[in-house]
Amino acid sequence: MSALQPLLLAGGRSSRMGRRKELRPLVHDIPIYMHLLRILDLACPHSSIVYLSLRSPDCLRDILNDPRVTEVSPGKLAIEVDGSSTLVQVIYDRPSDDSLNTEDDMGPAGGLLAAHRFDAQATWQVVAYDYPFLSVSALHHLQHEMAGPVTCFQNADGFCEPLLGVWTPEAMHMLDQNVQKGFAGQNQSFASALERRSGHGMIGVCSI
Repeated sequence: MSALQPLLLAGGRSSRMGRRKELRPLVHDIPIYMHLLRILDLACPHSSIVYLSLRSPDCLRDILNDPRVTEVSPGKLAIEVDGSSTLVQVIYDRPSDDSLNTEDDMGPAGGLLAAHRFDAQATWQVVAYDYPFLSVSALHHLQHEMAGPVTCFQNADGFCEPLLGVWTPEAMHMLDQNVQKGFAGQNQSFASALERRSGHGMIGVCSI
């Protein structure tokens, strides 16, 4: 298998607090998205770049206002934090906000499928911005346990977390097929695209 491609699902929707969640500072004034991009970079050392999924190009504006971010070419960023540089390729769900409405907004599924369109042969290490305290060691553990179309963590209630997992081309293809069949909502697209296949017999990790 080729090197895992690291993907951060950032979305870009404004929250009820008036600021996008992924742009909120975590520690030392470092935004959540910036911190997680660095975690992914360290967790996937064989990949030369980290991928950032955004809803549309309009979502990049606030990111480019940060002096730590340089757009080295269209859609490609260099982020400098504490003396470390992370090279980032931006992938968009849609070409513009004008082309997106509430009916065809697939949420995280749209970000996954955009990454699959970008590289249909890639296996993706997927992380959503909802996991700001994720560690490099946790991702290494997940990678070590890879099996099945999707390998992901289980939460305390025993439910799988597909937005914190490893997605193979097979899984992406199944997701794409089910979205095309009309399962466009976030819960529908994930639940219908994949079925639980087997557990590892290991607390915290499942294969679906």
